[in-house]
Amino acid sequence: MDCESYIEEGATFASLRFRTTLTMHYVHPKEAPLMKYPVALAAILSTAALATAASFPQRVHYIDHDKVAAAFVKGGRIIEDQGLIVIAQRVVGRGSEMHDDTNHVFIIMDGEAEFITGGKLVAPKATEPGQTRGTGIEGGMSHRLAKGDVITIPAKTPHQWKDTSKTGSIGYYAVNFVSPPRFPAGVRYIDHDKVTAAFVKGGRILEDQGLIVIANRGMQRGAEMHDNTNHVFVIMDGEAEFITGGKMVNPKVTDPGQTRATGVEGGQSHHLTKGDVITIPAKTPHQWRDTSKTGSVGYFAVNLESN
Repeated sequence: MDCESYIEEGATFASLRFRTTLTMHYVHPKEAPLMKYPVALAAILSTAALATAASFPQRVHYIDHDKVAAAFVKGGRIIEDQGLIVIAQRVVGRGSEMHDDTNHVFIIMDGEAEFITGGKLVAPKATEPGQTRGTGIEGGMSHRLAKGDVITIPAKTPHQWKDTSKTGSIGYYAVNFVSPPRFPAGVRYIDHDKVTAAFVKGGRILEDQGLIVIANRGMQRGAEMHDNTNHVFVIMDGEAEFITGGKMVNPKVTDPGQTRATGVEGGQSHHLTKGDVITIPAKTPHQWRDTSKTGSVGYFAVNLESN
């Protein structure tokens, strides 16, 4: 059997397409055992499955506040890797849309808007693979979104920025997960008062079907690592030295899937301030090493479970 595999040019890791050509030759049993061929084929298929299964970047991404601020002017993608798309978005009132595979977490940063979720698209038209746009929505639920609100929209849910006339536009982070293992099946809305209260000491504002959103407050402390939890941190206030990677010092399993330690050997240091965004994949040691300059750092943690 001859085996040839290749990856199509220009494909991202999240959308790798494997083509494998197998040519079978009859070989007499005395010359070679046939049992090895199913093993070889299984190895090829296993490799392809692993490559296409990833739904979160397998390395740390750090985007500084200057790049984020520039993207917010008109709206722009700041991360796009392995099923995660983070956008510093700015929109005005417009038609409706729906995405077949993309699940959204919107964190409102400025402005106000009437936002519609659910219902039925009016005059729907497929504009790209997996994306449908319409002129509006029949029915659905209206949400009045303002600074500090958080809302999630699962795939295949019509949604529309219907009216932004009060402030002209609305700015928000869109943390988008493409075909994750799990995501809340319905729209979840958390108003800014609840978010503000959670930020005082740090608290979970949403925990549902593999998605955990925390309005968190980090302080200098030991290191930690999570076996199945991937993080997107959006820094809202304060400053900190934050370490990712390296080797945990005196590690101890404290909960199923969670390891804590006194510190990290090696790793990479990041000086995080307001407006920065950083991602931490599962099984990556990380530590808030120094928050002495401002006492603490406030941040949204948008966490997605791997399975």
